[in-house]
Amino acid sequence: MTTAPEPKGKLDAMTVQLDAEAEAARIVNGPEGDVLVMDWEAIDWRAQEDNVRRLRQRIFKATRDGDWAKVRNL
Repeated sequence: MTTAPEPKGKLDAMTVQLDAEAEAARIVNGPEGDVLVMDWEAIDWRAQEDNVRRLRQRIFKATRDGDWAKVRNL
């Protein structure tokens, strides 16, 4: 972990505090344990393409029918 330079004024102190909070959030919100590497070959691409096709059809139909709330939700 790097150390931040000492603040020289009021604005510098605020920047150092924000940088420290951002660094802490990055550590806290990171993955626990080993990071799993997604194997692209293991994905069923045909099924995913079918899901996208069905979703696009539903968006098209809702747009054609003027159901803008459904369009936004989809």
